Amino acid sequence: MFAHRLAGGPFSYAPFRRIIFARALSTIGSWMQTVGAGWLVFHLTKNPMDVGILAAIALGPSLVGSPIGGALADRYCPRKLVIGFSAFLVLPPLTMSLLAFNDALTLPLIYLLVFCGAVLHSISQPIVQLVIPFTVPEEVRGAAVADVSAVYNVAQFTGAILGGTVVATVGVGLSFAANAASYAVVALVLLASPILQAACDVARKHRDSSIREGLKEGWPLSVVRTVAFGGAAFFVIVAPIEQLMPVIAGDHGESAMLLGVLLGALCGGALLASPFVRRWITDGASAERTLSFGVVVSATGTLLLGISSSLMTDIPLLMLIGFSWEMVFVAGGNAVQLDVPADIRGRMVGLFYLLVTGSAALGALLIGYAFSHVGVETSLIVGGAVSLLFGILLVLRLRRKGARIATT
Repeated sequence: MFAHRLAGGPFSYAPFRRIIFARALSTIGSWMQTVGAGWLVFHLTKNPMDVGILAAIALGPSLVGSPIGGALADRYCPRKLVIGFSAFLVLPPLTMSLLAFNDALTLPLIYLLVFCGAVLHSISQPIVQLVIPFTVPEEVRGAAVADVSAVYNVAQFTGAILGGTVVATVGVGLSFAANAASYAVVALVLLASPILQAACDVARKHRDSSIREGLKEGWPLSVVRTVAFGGAAFFVIVAPIEQLMPVIAGDHGESAMLLGVLLGALCGGALLASPFVRRWITDGASAERTLSFGVVVSATGTLLLGISSSLMTDIPLLMLIGFSWEMVFVAGGNAVQLDVPADIRGRMVGLFYLLVTGSAALGALLIGYAFSHVGVETSLIVGGAVSLLFGILLVLRLRRKGARIATT
């Protein structure tokens, strides 16, 4: 499997490079659609709650889809699953593109087609993430998880900027078409690359793939509980900022280009964090500690964003939130992919992505409602304060755990 090694880290392995290339293209396309759909909904209705509903529709299916995807990955060949899902994922954005170019894309149709794509994406996302470590030898898998996130951040940044530019200069139809094309490329790349056989072999060895049994075995693990509580605190309260960015951009002129810049700032902060988080993870730093401090930093940035009244401060604060996002996402993903037993790994990855997107869907509705009824600034200040409290409790919990270990 690793015969094509060149030298050095994860990018020295051809299977890793192939799957990262495919994932980057998919992320760019998805973010172009996120910018286009969010801008169009806010442009049509001028209502923050409608943008929150769009975010909930885009993320909500993961409440069911992510655990199902994780269970499927523990039982069936992940490569074949990803190829199949990617092929079907072409259809919703392609339909949106055709309707948009013909000025026939209404709010109900946006909601319906985004939901259809979200259902398929929510199932496939944990499957793709689970198989990435199998593209490299075991000794560099921690670095591989961190490098995937770095590439993902570059793709997010690129997709956000391209999405804003395309919407402003050509129209939303092209942003949807780009997403459809990206899924087609993913399917073709994996179809032409007979990789990930090790992941398929592991899946065949573990036939007991029920979600209930996986949770029963995984929940007693301290790292799983930390990921669950810390991830929920972050993705319910802080993460919806990403999906509701059209509302924040609307406070500064409603420009689609500005929306891309603000989303780009969020992604840029995550990109800046990538080398630091990679070093912490590969040097043996606790994933639980990294995640807990990430929640504290993100909460502080969110609270200050509510106080900020200028783009000159909004952009660096969004970069700070993006930086902490990387801490939470990479630490949590590293823990569930590498620090839990192999036979439940798929289901734990599914649980993690349920938190990443499912909790954000719930948060998008709550924050969207708050934006509409108490204002953007007040909502950010209160949300930041609540998230900060959760983060402090997590840090105190880890200190107590460390003290108990030291005395035994």
